[in-house]
Amino acid sequence: MNLLIEKFEQLKEIDDNWAQTVREEQKNDTPPENKELVRAFNELFSAARETYKRDAKQTESVFKTYMADDSSWLLEDVISSLEIFFEVSELRKMQSSDEKKAKKVIDYLFDNAIVYFDRQFANAYDELGFETQDSLYNTARVLDGLIGYYIRQHLSPKAMKRDLRMETEFGEEVCGYLVHKISENYHTLQMNTLMDMIRVDNPS
Repeated sequence: MNLLIEKFEQLKEIDDNWAQTVREEQKNDTPPENKELVRAFNELFSAARETYKRDAKQTESVFKTYMADDSSWLLEDVISSLEIFFEVSELRKMQSSDEKKAKKVIDYLFDNAIVYFDRQFANAYDELGFETQDSLYNTARVLDGLIGYYIRQHLSPKAMKRDLRMETEFGEEVCGYLVHKISENYHTLQMNTLMDMIRVDNPS
């Protein structure tokens, strides 16, 4: 938490009205003028992500202290950027105690929700070790979105693994297994992504 406070203090030293400056540039979609402010803001955002993962209430308290009533937009951006991290929390907890079970879930999701699709896939939540249908569904949803992003960006296996570690905080073994599954099904995933893009551009 001390790092987050330090980043807020650094921003104040650069621009006492930094929040308004950043907000206006975002709203107007204008190139930032102060490069030092951009660097400091990015460092603040990264620090906020890490502290919010560990202690959401304390992070919110620090935001209110430094931004008063103007904190909601930035805090919402931080929370939104952590959607994947929070939605895969059950799978992350599972893989920390039973990697084999986590890999079984990944296999199931690839076969029933990512590469191929079964509308009733979430009904298996209990046997797969999830608390609710929604938790299994949302795990599949965010992983599918993340994998789709990797395909569209043509990321290398090394880049995919690095990003998976950052976004999910899965262990080395499970991240490697996910990348293996993506590579194994790459052509089909690529075609699925292409068809999804065509449907968006040409709705029936």
